[in-house]
Amino acid sequence: MSKAKIASKNNPEGRGQAKEYFHDGKKIKPVKLIANRQSFFAAEYDESGDIVVDLNGKVLPWNSAKNLG
Repeated sequence: MSKAKIASKNNPEGRGQAKEYFHDGKKIKPVKLIANRQSFFAAEYDESGDIVVDLNGKVLPWNSAKNLG
């Protein structure tokens, strides 16, 4: 009787492809923003490094930015 092989969680072949997110047609990535004793994940444009903001100039949280696409 042979022992069944257990798949490693660290096997790159078993992981899915990383999803890319876009905002206003530009690729974005999550960044941790720390301001005024608060920290949260915001979105940053991949090429320029600028933080993604809404029409009023307020920083968009990551979940909002990635869902607006």
